[in-house]
Amino acid sequence: MTRRRLRPGWPRSLQGQLVLWLLPLQLLMTGGLAWLFADSYAVTVFEFMDGQMQALARSHAARSCASLDLPVSPQPEQEVHEGGQFVVQIWCAQDPARHVSDLPSLALPLHPGAGWHEVQASGSPWHVYTAAASGSEVRVQVAQSLVFRQREVGARTFLASLVGLLLLPISVMVTVRVVGRTSRRLEQSAQQLARRDEHSGAVAELQVPCEIEPLVQAFEGVLARLRGALASQRRFVQDAAHELRTPLTALSLQLENLRPHLQSAGSEFEQLQQGMRRASHLLDQMLSLSRQDLAPSLPLQPLDLRELLRASIALGLAEADRRGVEMGFVDAADGAVVLPAVEGDLRSLFDNLISNALRHTPPGGEVELRLTPQWVDIIDSGPGLPEAMRERVFDRFFRMPDAPPGGSGLGLAIARQAGLRHGLRIELRARDDGQTGLLARVHLP
Repeated sequence: MTRRRLRPGWPRSLQGQLVLWLLPLQLLMTGGLAWLFADSYAVTVFEFMDGQMQALARSHAARSCASLDLPVSPQPEQEVHEGGQFVVQIWCAQDPARHVSDLPSLALPLHPGAGWHEVQASGSPWHVYTAAASGSEVRVQVAQSLVFRQREVGARTFLASLVGLLLLPISVMVTVRVVGRTSRRLEQSAQQLARRDEHSGAVAELQVPCEIEPLVQAFEGVLARLRGALASQRRFVQDAAHELRTPLTALSLQLENLRPHLQSAGSEFEQLQQGMRRASHLLDQMLSLSRQDLAPSLPLQPLDLRELLRASIALGLAEADRRGVEMGFVDAADGAVVLPAVEGDLRSLFDNLISNALRHTPPGGEVELRLTPQWVDIIDSGPGLPEAMRERVFDRFFRMPDAPPGGSGLGLAIARQAGLRHGLRIELRARDDGQTGLLARVHLP
């Protein structure tokens, strides 16, 4: 399956991608909302102020030319430009030279037509309404600074946009928090799934988003098919081992019956017997592997490791005597060393390590077991093992080229598998005292 490569600089995390997409999107939305607000607010402001200007113009249009001689209160120029105050100019219809204005400094001429106009005067734009009522003696013109209107709309738009910009980091924080919580739930679910194996039952209810549930269900389907395949494999191994044990036992009995008649073929007969013993040993190891596959479903019970080692040593004494190897046990643990384990599984671990040490120890050598609160050492005086091969020997059916006859290549694999299920780690290393041989150390939990 080809893996799609991300563009350079593109974040791999879901949080980073969401922020990278949402940040410009929200900025674009904030800009669009600001433009819509500015447009609608400008229409509202213009309509409101235009209505006031029309009402003011109509109220002055009822005056007469005689009233133009009355003094007019001048407008402060700062209020006109910054406060948006209206400027009122009144002309006499019969004598255009006569006019009054509440801002004399504004050189704004009378527009010939009635209605709305935009005029440049005194270096700035003005919004002007000119009114002339029928039969009126005067013409009225009301003006307001366009700069004030634009500044007012701009200020209100900026405040509205500022609210959106202030909400932007809050939105990013909420996004990061929600995605972070979802990511943590996914990590917890991944850890639960990682702890599952072919012996696990149905998956528990996982706190995952509904979009991830099909992936969990697909994983559960793959695990169910794996359980079925491994169960078929275990049944095949068990059936094959049981079916082969009966004819092998019969052949061994027939060989014993033929021994008196084959005195002349001593070496050939001994090789045939060794082959039969090796085949029987291989069947026993295969059955041990199949039993180990069922061990996780068996209940654990507290076991005294000291008593279990003594039982394994007693079982190996017959083989040690046959090979001419001396066995010893050093108890360096002060109190009881108790492990929760399946007894048959733990016995299989130490029986295979002891059998492996005895097989590789030459006659006259020694095998020593040493118990400490932290580990158990099985030390032999054999040829040792190259460092490059200390992991390979745990592979199933792997045997060194110069290995002594009688092994099946499964003993260390069975030992490691049993140890992993009980939290025990097996380490192969050179002897600490510098002598030739191998030290198998079982680290206790």
